Amino acid sequence: MTSLPGVHRFGVAGKQPLLLLHSSQSNSGQWRGLIAQLEAQFDILAVDLLGYGKAPAAEDIEPEAFRFTDELPRVLEAVAAAQWQQPITVVGHSYGGALALKIALEKPISVRELVVFEPVAFHVLEANEPARIEIEKIAAQMYQHDAEAATRAFVDYWNQPGYFDALPDRIRAGMVLQAGKVTKDFAALMGEPHKLSDYRHVDMPVLVLQGKHTQESARCVAHHLLQVMPNAKEKTLDCGHMGPVTHAQLVNPEIVAFVTQEYEVVA
Repeated sequence: MTSLPGVHRFGVAGKQPLLLLHSSQSNSGQWRGLIAQLEAQFDILAVDLLGYGKAPAAEDIEPEAFRFTDELPRVLEAVAAAQWQQPITVVGHSYGGALALKIALEKPISVRELVVFEPVAFHVLEANEPARIEIEKIAAQMYQHDAEAATRAFVDYWNQPGYFDALPDRIRAGMVLQAGKVTKDFAALMGEPHKLSDYRHVDMPVLVLQGKHTQESARCVAHHLLQVMPNAKEKTLDCGHMGPVTHAQLVNPEIVAFVTQEYEVVA
């Protein structure tokens, strides 16, 4: 643990730094299995993003005004508090993956390498692309007054129809309480000012993981990013968008192999 609420530290101080960023409607606990596999070799920070887990909420920001510039300072504060001296390995999933890309592009910290599982950087999609239109419909549903219906639409989109209703009551109730932050996450993802071409400056080794059974919006974002990032490689796994949670047994070995240098990445 650290003194910052929602920032959890694991592993061995002095080892290679590893920063873990989770998806929307989740928390740092989604990386529990990965942490167990890597904590002997890394100094790990697993951060609950605003509005999730034990992190503070973002209640003082209107949903449409929320941006990654509101999310990022707390992450950077956690890294500064860790007093890391070495370049950092960053791993992110979905919303956390898009945030990881921003960090790798803007370099407010030194990034050694990057692993992203379906980073939903929707701002790289053109306005008339079918994938952009598809995800904008999902984002628009988050603004309805019925938070449960909004959450159902969001969760089922990223999983499958009926997924939300099949969850235990306690989990459904917790997700509904987080609906407002999901709305803000979409605003950050859509409103990020960087263009697709900017990501050519993400020049460190990058592994882009995708699910074979994912949605078109996530697939198109990954496709576009892979065209411009100069040192990126891709692997598709037999899972969906929530693979790091639902199929950790497939996803985690790929992350472990990459961050422990068992992948050969060509510069």
